[in-house]
Amino acid sequence: MRCSRCKVSVYCSNECQASDWPCHKANCTPAPPPESRIPSSRVWGVTIACNADRARGARVFEAKLIDPSHGIHTQGIPCPLFRQVGLPLVLFRHLPDDPDSMTRDPELDNQIAAHLLTHPNTGRPEEKWQGAGYIGTVTVMRQDWKSLSFEAIETALMYVDHLLGMFRDGVTPTSLMNPAGFQRFCQRYKEERISSGYTAFQAMTVPL
Repeated sequence: MRCSRCKVSVYCSNECQASDWPCHKANCTPAPPPESRIPSSRVWGVTIACNADRARGARVFEAKLIDPSHGIHTQGIPCPLFRQVGLPLVLFRHLPDDPDSMTRDPELDNQIAAHLLTHPNTGRPEEKWQGAGYIGTVTVMRQDWKSLSFEAIETALMYVDHLLGMFRDGVTPTSLMNPAGFQRFCQRYKEERISSGYTAFQAMTVPL
């Protein structure tokens, strides 16, 4: 079952949801109504290739100009961690198949996309996305229709990697899983990349 207010957090039962509410309510943002999810003009997003498409020569990341008619606006999957921290990312699978009815195919593995679907409560994606070989190639965009740059998606992924390291060490990084904690990480990562010679990061505006 899913939170009826934000449409992001997932629970196994009513009791589970009730016990999590004291923590969840601080970051529970109402989901936008369907009519507000479709822009009037095209939006820049990023396509992330799965293993099979990379083997055929596709780049891992490709800039994508997304039309208002694209399915991501009505069928996109919210990225729960990023919604909680104030970066409203949505992800669209190019595969039409329901993962619950698919046979696992390692060529469709896309661990980068799985990272974007990490849930803040568990440090993992929903169960159906945890097995490798179900996601395939995806397109990601910002639901506020701002352009999504390569630098921003890299920063977001490194943020997830940082949190997952803490989860693996048995630490729940609550203090980092909020807008202020996320933006502190973004600023620090931007400064590190610029100091390492990656000048494209100079154009990345923080907060994202």
